[in-house]
Amino acid sequence: MNTELILKHGLTLDEYEVINNYLKRELTMEELGIFSAMWNEHCCYKTSKKWLKKLPTSNDIVIQGPGENAGIIDVQDDDAIAFKIESHNHPSYIEPFNGSATGVGGILRDIFTMGARPIATLDSIRFGDLSNFKTKYLVNGVVKGIGHYGNCIGIPNIGGECEFDHSYNYNNLVNAMAIGHVKKDSIFYSEPKTIGGLIVYIGSKTGKDGIHGASMASDVFSEDDEDSKRPSVQVGDPFMEKLLMEGCLELMNAKLIESMQDMGAAGITSSSVEMASKGNLGVEINLDKIPLREPLTPYEILLSESQERMLAVILEENNEKVKNILKKWEIDYEVIGKVTDTKKVIFKSKDKIVVNLPVDIIVDLAPEYDRPFNLPLKRKVQNYDFSELNLKICLDNILKNINYSHKSWVYDQYDSTVMGDTIFEPGGSSGVVKIHNSKKAIGATTDCSPLYIRINPEKGMAHTVLESYRNLISSNIKPMAITNNLNFASPLDQNIMGELVLSISGLKKTAEYFNTPIVSGNVSLYNQTNEEPIKPTPVIGCVGLNENYKTLVPSCFKSENDKIFMNGQMLEKKNSPYFLQDHLNIKQINQFNDLVNEDFELEKIHQKFIFNMFKKELIQSANDISRGGVIYSLIKMIKSKLGFSIKTQNELDLFVECLAGYILVVNQQNCQNFTKEANIANIKLIELGIVKKEIIEINQSKLNFNSIYNSYMNNFADKINN
Repeated sequence: MNTELILKHGLTLDEYEVINNYLKRELTMEELGIFSAMWNEHCCYKTSKKWLKKLPTSNDIVIQGPGENAGIIDVQDDDAIAFKIESHNHPSYIEPFNGSATGVGGILRDIFTMGARPIATLDSIRFGDLSNFKTKYLVNGVVKGIGHYGNCIGIPNIGGECEFDHSYNYNNLVNAMAIGHVKKDSIFYSEPKTIGGLIVYIGSKTGKDGIHGASMASDVFSEDDEDSKRPSVQVGDPFMEKLLMEGCLELMNAKLIESMQDMGAAGITSSSVEMASKGNLGVEINLDKIPLREPLTPYEILLSESQERMLAVILEENNEKVKNILKKWEIDYEVIGKVTDTKKVIFKSKDKIVVNLPVDIIVDLAPEYDRPFNLPLKRKVQNYDFSELNLKICLDNILKNINYSHKSWVYDQYDSTVMGDTIFEPGGSSGVVKIHNSKKAIGATTDCSPLYIRINPEKGMAHTVLESYRNLISSNIKPMAITNNLNFASPLDQNIMGELVLSISGLKKTAEYFNTPIVSGNVSLYNQTNEEPIKPTPVIGCVGLNENYKTLVPSCFKSENDKIFMNGQMLEKKNSPYFLQDHLNIKQINQFNDLVNEDFELEKIHQKFIFNMFKKELIQSANDISRGGVIYSLIKMIKSKLGFSIKTQNELDLFVECLAGYILVVNQQNCQNFTKEANIANIKLIELGIVKKEIIEINQSKLNFNSIYNSYMNNFADKINN
């Protein structure tokens, strides 16, 4: 085995030496391919594993934490919710339509592999500057791919986020999240139990698409790589996925499946190895039995990432029943092997063994690195000149910035109401779906503040998690648990490794304090091209529960003359990163002041107060205050031509971020009780003004309602389409 071949497969020479010393023999080409697939960052988390172990992953509602296809939490009675987020970043840059579409397909399989029926998806997508030659092409392709797959399979997309920043010019990010519902006695796992159980192949035929997909996602890019990496991108078929989902769920409901694993990254290699490892057993598979759509070598079969495929273990006596059900759904099915007690992974072809590896060397001896990292330098306090800024300038800056534009151009391409259980569609504080035939509502949100995390990874991550809570709380949904997608550049850079380590620390601290465990997730490293790294983008997917959907609170104005209040601690302008970036055009990270400390106690006090006000039905609508400040939160609440008239001592303060900040809208007849309750709870309220029809007024300055609203609603489409 020559050095060039080893390095081409993504292994270091030291890693290969560990393998060689353990086996005391040369690897076959197929075995080298297996280690290439299983020992990369995407599959074994060799850089992040040490730090991920520190995260809180359990409490009394967690049924399944990290380690399975998806995390599962208990939402009372006999109901459970499965959810997870995953990245498809590199494929979506090379082939935006297919890369994003198969990202959706993959995350949906993670959900129904657990026995859960998918009920919603969300996405978190990021692109480079609009001035970049490729950005509009990527935006159009990614959005169409997400919409195509989700719409065809019939799962509603209920929310997400879309951001533009120059650091994503050559590394757009596509993170897909899915949520499913399952009865607690119907959860399925990937661990096989029966020696002699049949290993069966279910789903689409295997082709050459996606070969080396996992290892491609574990490497940095240069622009010259694009064409050569293109064959590593999978091609999806949502109609086949629909059949596969229904067939698999029927098999599970009939109790005909012992265990199941999605053939995702690294295909049949990872699924079979993971099954063997979890069951502490072995597997023996005949590659000649794999359904193929074109001639493939054993090496290609092992590394193919063709979509819409499952690996399952069944009892032999159930073979005919399984076959008949899948025939009804027109799904390819083949018995390809058996579970053994050897604790080895054995693949055969043409009556020869092409792979014979102990499970422990693939899994237990996978590398785990303790990479060196740098801590950020202490920042000097800087002052800034705000004298040239005024209300009109700052408002224009917001309205012209595509990051503040209404994202209906994106989510209007997604079916958000299919299945009939969507309560809050995309565009509000959080997406919400009802559990079918129940009163329970599941809320979800995806959030990240890359600028915050770039300035101070630990504090920035805490602020990101707190924002995700506020998004749910604004809708009267209690945050329960988290899935995360840690998107970073190359961990070989000690500064970037420091961002990863400190971000996880901030996540740990926040999740522990608020008892919201991390039950699933994904790490995506090496997101950089031509040595240009992305901003650190650890996305938080937060899921929460409301036991009675009729008590949910919208994030838009409802009635004229309702009073508008806010609570929270406004930041000083010099400590408000997005204010400095948006209005002073500050871009260099060393030009920002350090972040203010998060205030967990204040957040908890405000959470308790707001939930109490919701319970007493004193709040008409609510919205959190984050990037863009009070003014942006108010603009987002405009609906049915209901605007606002407000007063403030300092107009520029309307554009800064807040700690524990919420907009709370109260009917006039409830104001006395509301303010009384706030005084009892020692909550500092600011009365901003009132809801007014077709008016935007600040300190008696009447602004053009139609101009502002139309600009907010249409700016995104205008910029993308022109």
